[in-house]
Amino acid sequence: MVFLSRFFHKLPTPVWQLKETIPGNRTDRRWWRMETFRFTFNADGRRRHCFSIAIRYMKNRWRLASRNRQIKKIFYRELWETRINAGAMEHGLRYPTLHASLLRQNILLNKPMLSDLAIYEPRTFECLTLIAKQHISNTGLKIARGLNPEDQDRPIVTSDDHVLTPTLFRDVTKRF
Repeated sequence: MVFLSRFFHKLPTPVWQLKETIPGNRTDRRWWRMETFRFTFNADGRRRHCFSIAIRYMKNRWRLASRNRQIKKIFYRELWETRINAGAMEHGLRYPTLHASLLRQNILLNKPMLSDLAIYEPRTFECLTLIAKQHISNTGLKIARGLNPEDQDRPIVTSDDHVLTPTLFRDVTKRF
């Protein structure tokens, strides 16, 4: 078998073939109409069958899709931070303090993973917060204050010297 595809790619495409196949030139009106109807096949009413309405509907859907792609990143980032902060507040920490403590200990878990742990694996997340508390008490990491204005003077994290005790690990192993 002879492979000539490299050779044929170097040759220029004939003009008669360009006019019928390249949609960017808009020379083939039938192709453009079929593509538009292909994009609007799941619409209802005249948006599916009438070209002038279908093309407006299709361009609007494309505009909304590109806008929502940008908003999706912001939405998920806020959702992950809210979930992690809620899980951390149950154990006496806040998200920035927890995240800083875990990073300093080379526990590299990203926001989606931490939020999944906070929701679906509460015991694992509790162990991570205990590790973070121990690191905070050992290194003197700055502690975030309470959320309420009346709790601003009271820190959330207590500065006990031994947060992780051997009895804690015995209790954890008995749970499973």
